[in-house]
Amino acid sequence: MLRPLLFMVAVVLSACGGGEGASFAPGSAHTHCGVSVGTQRIIGTVTSVHDGDTFTVGGESIRLASIDAPELDQAYGPSSRAHLAAMVLGQSVTVTYAHTDRYDRVLGTVFKPDCSQVNLSQVASGAAWYYEAYQCDIDLRQRQAFAAAHASARTTKKGLWANAAVAPWVYRNGVEAKVPSSCPNGDAASDGRGALS
Repeated sequence: MLRPLLFMVAVVLSACGGGEGASFAPGSAHTHCGVSVGTQRIIGTVTSVHDGDTFTVGGESIRLASIDAPELDQAYGPSSRAHLAAMVLGQSVTVTYAHTDRYDRVLGTVFKPDCSQVNLSQVASGAAWYYEAYQCDIDLRQRQAFAAAHASARTTKKGLWANAAVAPWVYRNGVEAKVPSSCPNGDAASDGRGALS
């Protein structure tokens, strides 16, 4: 019942000029399209794509949670951005989130009206890494989905995996990210207060 209602809201917003701005609304549940997510929502049209993991909706900068795309000056960076733009630019999306990152960007899980998850699609297509350093921010089912998508893209040499790839966090900082060996609540998501760069 919630999914058709949110889709109708997105359609109404688009018809009323919602593409110019965004609708901010609290969610009534911790799930969207069957995925455990933050309770806050932004519904609007993507107006610009900065790189492979950041875009703008209604003037709000959105950073895709759980992934890290190559920097624009890295190999495959422009292709990652182009892949994200092809999926979302000029289209209505629902951003679900609980907080912002240290750069005041909304750190969100993004869904298209058909419930396809943009974050996961970037990883599955080889346009981004699953950012395991923040795995405790999502539930076990999502961790497994991201890990499987990452492994499949890498094994089949999709996208950035067609050549030698340097993780963006290593490119930026020169060090590997620290991946937690376990999450505080087992398979439950933590409060997700990690800050992506």
